[in-house]
Amino acid sequence: MESRFSRGLCGCRAMSFAKRRGMDGGNRAVGFTLVELLVVIAIIGILVGLLLPAVQAAREAARRMQCSNNLKQMGLAALNFESAYKKLPEGPMDGDPDAITSSGDANTAGHPANGTCCRAATRKGWSAQYKILPFLEGNNIYEIGRDDPPYWPNVANNAREDDVAQSLVATYYCPSRRSPKGYGSARFGRVDYAGCAGFYSGRPDSTIDYIPEAPLGAPAVSTRSKTNGGLEYAKGGAIVWPGEGDKRTLSDILDGTSNTIIFSEKSLHTSQHGRDGGDNERWNNAGWDECVLRWHFPPKHDKDTVAPLPPEAYDAYTNWNRYFGSAHSSGLNAAFCDGSVRFFSYSVDATLWKNLCVCDDGEVIGGESL
Repeated sequence: MESRFSRGLCGCRAMSFAKRRGMDGGNRAVGFTLVELLVVIAIIGILVGLLLPAVQAAREAARRMQCSNNLKQMGLAALNFESAYKKLPEGPMDGDPDAITSSGDANTAGHPANGTCCRAATRKGWSAQYKILPFLEGNNIYEIGRDDPPYWPNVANNAREDDVAQSLVATYYCPSRRSPKGYGSARFGRVDYAGCAGFYSGRPDSTIDYIPEAPLGAPAVSTRSKTNGGLEYAKGGAIVWPGEGDKRTLSDILDGTSNTIIFSEKSLHTSQHGRDGGDNERWNNAGWDECVLRWHFPPKHDKDTVAPLPPEAYDAYTNWNRYFGSAHSSGLNAAFCDGSVRFFSYSVDATLWKNLCVCDDGEVIGGESL
């Protein structure tokens, strides 16, 4: 007589066999139809489409925060420089006041006051970005430079300018624009943060015959002059041209350190990285140049910066743009002389922005404006 256990075991085996064949009591196993599968895929696609912008926005927020932190470090480094030397870091200059020929004879053609261009003869004329390195945990790069004689015309790699230029400083690159990168066959680095040289007398863009009306503009004078070197009263900048020994102290910041920009992001068209008139020189030794300096004109998004556009070739012409700006979608970060960093919209009032770029115009800036 067959036991109940045996019958139960056979029944289970039969049921398992039926399921493996896709049948259970004569009915097909439950599953997705093609229509149902397509609906599920469509729903997943919609969810991804909704989530992707949020993910991108979160990533950009993180990049913007890192950019703000970069400027924060630069602002604090400038203040530490000031504590050590009782002056803010000077901007760059071209040539050298004590320029000499390679044979050792005095060479007035290399004097900054004579409009020489387009690099310093020694590292004392290099960018403010180089000068603050010891206070930015970058002393190893700073010490690559040497105090060589002020030869003019330039002697190749004098003061080891090329070796320093090939050293990429991650803090000087905005993550929303690019990763640290060298350009050209020599792989010289660049900076995305420029010193504020105050008010510029001349065109915002070198290739466009337009100068804003006063008080936002003034007749053009040379870029390499005291007027555009941040040294003219009521038009001064935190970063100054040192070609004749001038310097900027905190006591010169008449408008208040919390109301005066020292560094901010520079505008750079997306097609002109490493090429544009504002990004074509060594980061450490560009001379008094838009590569490391900008002025008071209203800031622009990178895509709104003047540059050759298709069908023109990217190098159809070179535009030296003199305004700040960034790759961020809605605005830019700026570091102030008190070490603070603030974010400004591209639609910031043009007069307010000018006043923030100038350190000694006496204009009152209300807290509500910021």
